[in-house]
Amino acid sequence: MVSEDSFIKLKINGLLDLEALSKEYQISKGEIIKFHNQYCEIGEILPLHLPKYVPFLYLPKRNYENRNSEFVKTSDLQYPVGISQKKYGVVIKYLHSNTQIHFEVDVKRDGHLVEINKGKNYINNAEVDNIIEKLFEKAEQAIYPLKITVDKKGGFSKIENENEIKERWEKDYFPKLKEYYVGETAEDILKKMDLTFRNLKSRQTYFSQSIFYKLFFLPVYQSYFNYSKDGSVYFYFAHIQSDIVFNIKYTLDKKYTRGNKIALRIVGNEADNEWVQKEQKGSVNWLYKFHKDTHDLFSITGSVSTFDKGKELKTEVQIFEI
Repeated sequence: MVSEDSFIKLKINGLLDLEALSKEYQISKGEIIKFHNQYCEIGEILPLHLPKYVPFLYLPKRNYENRNSEFVKTSDLQYPVGISQKKYGVVIKYLHSNTQIHFEVDVKRDGHLVEINKGKNYINNAEVDNIIEKLFEKAEQAIYPLKITVDKKGGFSKIENENEIKERWEKDYFPKLKEYYVGETAEDILKKMDLTFRNLKSRQTYFSQSIFYKLFFLPVYQSYFNYSKDGSVYFYFAHIQSDIVFNIKYTLDKKYTRGNKIALRIVGNEADNEWVQKEQKGSVNWLYKFHKDTHDLFSITGSVSTFDKGKELKTEVQIFEI
């Protein structure tokens, strides 16, 4: 591509499609032909009505630059480099049980090291008041701050401060919780949590079963050839204590959003299961948005669903930068 002060010489592959170019560059077909013929060589002159093969097309530089400012420059969504500090609001709605949970997280990112601090849970817009829920919330605080390394695709790789969490749990949390919460149910819960916190490395299901962590660390930083890609992903449904696999299609929008963000859509359906035959199957529909220049996450919205005994189990999630 060769550029001058007033025009751009655009390489054309195959037959010239004036209709498509007119829409893409916001200029009428007649204006394209007129402008091209003004600057081209004699052998490149375009007739007014007949299609013609031309190796290059001369376009107004202004239209080209305006178009480029609207379009994503590459289908390679790279992991964000550098340092950032963000706060996100998280809203999770379990439609099948009429339950909504919301909380906030602070996220510090330094290259591939991510540090997370999580605020308190609110259930149906109220603070937790159930004894068992309070126990879970207080025990969960031992995890934070949580330091994680991610791979080049942004996927969960390793817990960097596992020993620190284990020490925090053993010295500061477990003894106090064991003393305060008594009874068979509390004792069983604390035993399970003790096993988890003492060996988080081998029990990363704690994070993979969390829909927040699943979505936040989904490996979305990839190359999307022709702006799309097929794949598969599983989500855990606590109601049936099972992972459900979905066949999905990633689609990277070619245009920036109205808010000047990069948009990645993940849509798919529940995969066949030879052991469980279902008349109805669930689906996933997620929309990720990233900052244009840094590729830092801006938001995740959407839903995931499955069916159990004819009943739909659907979860809606919103994760958004505050």
